[in-house]
Amino acid sequence: VQGCSHGELNQIYASLNNTQTNTNPIDVLLCCGDFQSIRNTSDLSHMAVPSKFAALKDFPSYYSGEKVAPILTIFVGGNHENSCALQELCFG
Repeated sequence: VQGCSHGELNQIYASLNNTQTNTNPIDVLLCCGDFQSIRNTSDLSHMAVPSKFAALKDFPSYYSGEKVAPILTIFVGGNHENSCALQELCFG
C-alpha cells in the first residue's frame, strides 16, 4: 500500500523491485490518494493542484505505452487528480 505518489511511479516501482524477493513476491500495488495521472501539460489546466506538484512526472510514459507497469497498480484518487481524464478511462 502506497500513500500519495504525486506521479513518482518510477521511484515507487524501483522501491518495490528492491523489496520483493522470489519467495515473497508483491502481487499488487494499491496507491491511495494523489496519484496524479497527468498525461500532458494540458491536463494541468483541468485540475486543482498546488504549484509544487503541478508538473509532468512519470505517468505519461506509462500512459503512452513507452513503459509498462511491472506490477498490477490500482489507485484511489485524491484531491489532485484530472477528473476529466479519469472519466475517459473509468475502467482502466
